[in-house]
Amino acid sequence: MASSGSTAGVVNPGRVPSSQAARLLRQIAERKAAEAEAIAATMRSIYADEIPAYRRITDPALLEDVRFVSEDLVRVWLSVLGTGQPPSATALRPLVEGARRRVAQGIDLHALLRAYRVGLRVMWHDLMSAPEWRRPSLQVELGRVAELALDYADRISTEIAAAYVDELARLTRERVQQRSVLLEVILAAPEGESVDGPRELERPHVVVVVQVAGGLTVERLEGVGVAIEGSLEATLWTIRHQSVIAAVPLRPGQGRGHILEQARVVAAGPGVLAVGVGGDARGARETRHSYREAVDTVRLGTALAGDGRAVYDFQEFASAIAVARQPDQARRFVATALSPLGDLARRQWALPTLEAYIARQGRTKETAAALGVHQNTVKYRLRELQEVSGALLADPERASALLLAVRLRRLLQSGAHETELAR
Repeated sequence: MASSGSTAGVVNPGRVPSSQAARLLRQIAERKAAEAEAIAATMRSIYADEIPAYRRITDPALLEDVRFVSEDLVRVWLSVLGTGQPPSATALRPLVEGARRRVAQGIDLHALLRAYRVGLRVMWHDLMSAPEWRRPSLQVELGRVAELALDYADRISTEIAAAYVDELARLTRERVQQRSVLLEVILAAPEGESVDGPRELERPHVVVVVQVAGGLTVERLEGVGVAIEGSLEATLWTIRHQSVIAAVPLRPGQGRGHILEQARVVAAGPGVLAVGVGGDARGARETRHSYREAVDTVRLGTALAGDGRAVYDFQEFASAIAVARQPDQARRFVATALSPLGDLARRQWALPTLEAYIARQGRTKETAAALGVHQNTVKYRLRELQEVSGALLADPERASALLLAVRLRRLLQSGAHETELAR
């Protein structure tokens, strides 16, 4: 277990800086708080330059995980500077949880500890760059400040190593761990790089991304993985900071509908926010495509669907996602597709009614239930829409284009396409 109760990092009274130096450290810590993200960005840049395991990371979700932990490392360091006290177990928790996630993500302990040494080096140089230290009266204090930094480094290294080793020991199912690491390598490999995958990926499958609430422990993340394994028969899965990723087999005779049905079971679990299902895949290269499709679908699905669902299928939203990658063309398409509706499109009920009706293939009873209105209300609205649009709803191709336009309009208005597709 992580040694949060150990004496490592307890400040030796003989090492405590003078009141003048302590006051200066507080001032620097307060000033540097606004620069925490920039300091962490410098750390991550050096990780990539000096540590091969970190240089190979290209997956946006894993890069975000590294960013999250790096920024927490800076904040804990600034807290130590400002208070002169060792970090508490609560303050260290995000770092400890990050170390535990690295086990499942295939980052070895040597690379992890080296990253922390790089981070501590960057933070020390940043501290020493403060012009205040040039005062002759403070030169004698540098030794005590250095010892404070070394105490911090010792505490961090001890906690991180202990957490990593404990997590590695806890994963007694060696075969599952090896497969998880292998899936991690496949998902994070650079575009175009050939990677040999396990036999499971040579058979038809889809990648499922389960988005979870922030701050879940590794145990709870793995609990989601176990639920995926049970409901979707996925033996290959791995974890991220705020998601669990699995390669789900497409069984003969079951198909995609079965996966979507079981995904709803997973979505109902504690801590789960949404589930994205990627396109069909066969082979490691297509696994990576399915993964990116699932990520785009789960991130954009809320804005595209707008109906509060928890499971988003790439097959349903593929065309919208593709068009959204070119916002200018998407806006022109939306304007053209909705133009037959004229001013009626501005009525609050018009576009939601159209979307619900077309998405449910013209079934007015289901449309009324989805909208929470009486079936006669839906029929009245449809008559008013048909008076303006003519045979638009009767033509399957034009109706499909209209549904796409309505969803794209909501996505463009939300701005989600700019933040999510850019990741």
